[in-house]
Amino acid sequence: MNSSHLNQTPASPLQMPLSRRSLLGLIGLGAATAGMMTLTGCSSGGSSAAGSDTETQFTSWILGDDKQGPQIKQLLDSFGQSKSVTVSTNTYPYQQYMDQIVLKARNRDITGVAHIDEEWLSTLATAGVLQSVDGIFDSSKYSSAVNDSGVYKGTRYGMPWAYSAIGLVGNSEVLKEAGVDPNALTTPEGFLDALRAIKRADSSIVPYAPCTNVKQVKDIIPWMWAFGSSIVDGDQVTLGDDGSVKALDFWKQLLDEGLIQAGTLREETRTLFAQGKAAIYDDAPQAIGVIPKQSPDSGIADKMVPVARPGGDSLSWSQPVVLFDTGKASSQLAEFLSTDDGALQTAFEVSGQPPALENATQQPWIAQSAFYQRWNQETLPHARRNPLWAFPSASAAQTRLNEEVEAALSGAKSASAAMATAKDDLQGLLQG
Repeated sequence: MNSSHLNQTPASPLQMPLSRRSLLGLIGLGAATAGMMTLTGCSSGGSSAAGSDTETQFTSWILGDDKQGPQIKQLLDSFGQSKSVTVSTNTYPYQQYMDQIVLKARNRDITGVAHIDEEWLSTLATAGVLQSVDGIFDSSKYSSAVNDSGVYKGTRYGMPWAYSAIGLVGNSEVLKEAGVDPNALTTPEGFLDALRAIKRADSSIVPYAPCTNVKQVKDIIPWMWAFGSSIVDGDQVTLGDDGSVKALDFWKQLLDEGLIQAGTLREETRTLFAQGKAAIYDDAPQAIGVIPKQSPDSGIADKMVPVARPGGDSLSWSQPVVLFDTGKASSQLAEFLSTDDGALQTAFEVSGQPPALENATQQPWIAQSAFYQRWNQETLPHARRNPLWAFPSASAAQTRLNEEVEAALSGAKSASAAMATAKDDLQGLLQG
């Protein structure tokens, strides 16, 4: 939703059988997380909070934003007036968000509806604080890709709200000057040749800027798919296979040739792109609302184009709403936010949030944006669910993968050794 948080790594994992490396990774996460692990115990069922017909609460980190928060509160007030429902609001900083809502929900200090990053869904479901939304979810309103989101172990806990894909964004002017066709980069070899051409054309430009900081390395997942790795197949982690090792070796080659940079976070890659210092980077479509505000180039919005990704697949980006109680007011609010055309338009205009509802993607308020139109035609149809979302704590699984990818990129380990370790640790987390 808030475009500054499209790919931040959520806070800590909960209630996991811990490998040695996972335990070491948790030691520095602080007393709050340790407290949550005690609170959550082994619960796996939803809480029985009854809720209310006339009162509910909405929790989101965006409510703390000075510009976006007041507009979302106006939307909530409008809903409340139309349904004779009182909606209170609640917010926590993004980096502490998951920790806080798990603690509050376990202590019955939070009710109603919450906006989450889907990476947190399995942790919340495992903690036993969420309610099923099967009663208000209508699968006919969503594409098959969206229908795969918001579900953990066969139960739908997430009502799709914001949904799109993290794909490649390019600067068409820079690409043209280097002789690169943004629609032709469909193989790793072709992509590598294009990056080298960009580097030859202007050595001051970073040809490609994925997130490479240990806190944010999920951009590598589509590359593993492109090289043939499934990452997870059923109940088996497949890391360490040829595809995952080749993908990591490929990234290391890009780093060694100066075609990508080490240690970059999403905000930093956006800055590079906005300043005209990166030709291609990974982002969700909200990029069209973020980059122009940071750029000295007044025409950069017209130069931003989706770029073909080798292998074709893009990583799903999903932020559903979830329920902490079974009250009528909460169910109505969740349904309103995720299916009402006016509500979806408001969220889009406030923050560029792409609606999950399929027919909303064709509405004039999106179709009038050439960038969103191209994105929805070329990138969104290839969105693919992050395989780590199936883990009891997707956040813990992503952290372990990030650490091993970073170890290989830094040269501390070979790609094969890093992926072998990741496989062992993630298999333990998956079976937990």
